[in-house]
Amino acid sequence: MLETPLQSPQSDPSAYRVLADWLDAHAAQHPERDAILFGATRITYAELRRKVDQCARAYLAHGLQGGDCVAMLCPPRPEAFISFLAAAKIGVLWLGLNPRYQLPELSYVVGDAQPKLLLSIDSLEGRSYAPDIEILAQQNPGIRATVLIERRGPDGSSFDDWAVSFADPALDAQLASARAAVQDTAPALLVYTSGSSGKPKGVLLRHRELIRRSRTQNERFATRSYPRVINPLPVNHIGGMHFLGLFTFIGGGTLRFTERFSAAEFVAALQAGSINALILLPTMFKMMVDEPGFSKELLAKLDWFVFSGAAMAPELLELIRSTGCPMGLTYGMTETCGSVTYSDPDADVETLANTIGRATPVGEVRVADDDGQPCAPGVPGELQVRAEYCMGGYLNRPQATAEAFTEDGWLHTGDTAVLREDGNIRFIGRRSEMYKSGGYNVYPREVELAMETHEAVVLSAVVSVPDPLYDEVGWAYVVPAPGRQISEKEAADWCKRQLANYKVPKRFIVCAELPLLPVGKVDKVKLKSQAQAQALQRSAATA
Repeated sequence: MLETPLQSPQSDPSAYRVLADWLDAHAAQHPERDAILFGATRITYAELRRKVDQCARAYLAHGLQGGDCVAMLCPPRPEAFISFLAAAKIGVLWLGLNPRYQLPELSYVVGDAQPKLLLSIDSLEGRSYAPDIEILAQQNPGIRATVLIERRGPDGSSFDDWAVSFADPALDAQLASARAAVQDTAPALLVYTSGSSGKPKGVLLRHRELIRRSRTQNERFATRSYPRVINPLPVNHIGGMHFLGLFTFIGGGTLRFTERFSAAEFVAALQAGSINALILLPTMFKMMVDEPGFSKELLAKLDWFVFSGAAMAPELLELIRSTGCPMGLTYGMTETCGSVTYSDPDADVETLANTIGRATPVGEVRVADDDGQPCAPGVPGELQVRAEYCMGGYLNRPQATAEAFTEDGWLHTGDTAVLREDGNIRFIGRRSEMYKSGGYNVYPREVELAMETHEAVVLSAVVSVPDPLYDEVGWAYVVPAPGRQISEKEAADWCKRQLANYKVPKRFIVCAELPLLPVGKVDKVKLKSQAQAQALQRSAATA
């Protein structure tokens, strides 16, 4: 089987229109550099390109063509990234499925996306996926084939065996033709939103936007050589496939996959000096700090410490700052196709703790009122993002797509924020999480941030429950820092000293941990369901 001709890299990377252009450039410029690591497996850029071509031929052999969808169920592993790049090369849409999904969740997403080909690992942590894959195929007759990929030991896989089994020379011409037909406006990645309000929707992310956001991220978080990053985030999440995955790939870096986050693995990588950028969620870093073997001196070796997805406690920011390690934060969401705000390189701890940085590039983000007019500094409004480099829309949902954008071309994020006088933006909270208590608007994130300023609190989460007098009230869940204690009365007293009385939750619950989503964020949907059930029980008991 012949390899497709290697495209000569352009002198100006801005000429790389689609993801395959970047793969060609990296394979030509540094073929022996490690592109992907996983356990003992090492894949160079030259090997990555060959494996991508093999997978793309397999797709073509199954009859897939531009506009079709392929789904891959697996944890963060090389097969996910290879199968994604292969789909992108021939204009096929790629959907990642989280192995932690249960059958009803898989049924909904697969039924909505309607993939023509379904790839899956055979088992993970004692769970066999063969029965679920069989049911999904029965439920969706549009699936032409299912491929169950066996795992051979901790690092091996039969994925390669499946891909190389399609050796028809006629596929080479098909591959070249399919690649040439791909436009930069073609959707490449399909990511389903969390569905915190209603059923999840499939977000279409195109080559052009994925490349632009990745290039911006590389410019803002430039490393001294090429980025070397550990990626533990799920394949169904934009964080795993883009914020960590494509950022490293576009930067010509080395992406090390790990099937789940392990604080010990990250600490060991710092000790070995095998990564030069630490990009993670604050929850993950808190776990690293508590890991034996961690010392703040390890951070001094890094080119960047980057966090996103939640606020970082000031004491942790101070710890990082004391090492001299450059720090950065970003804000983005699936619909924005990644990060749209970045902190300044010289941002102080107060700014890192209380803002999401500023629009990058300039003009990308605005804070607007309900009439679509920009808010003055200090006035809350909706955070909106210029539509040009956002999602291509929601899959098969034209009305929802139209409603997601303003008439003058801005994406509604559903987030409330305030523009500060210094140009940085303070995130207040999700409009969908906002609740009215006694007629007042309460934003849970504002309350959580106030609670997390207490030295004994490492994490807090506030959700609303119905109340006969105030309509809704907040319940605050508080997680003490390791080795610290705080009573519910102490938590309430602290909150009362920080916030107006209508913002103070009615109940404070001290707990050892909070339910988390696979990406490390607090599972607010589950927590709210628990709180409302407890509230009903308390109400029934006192009736």
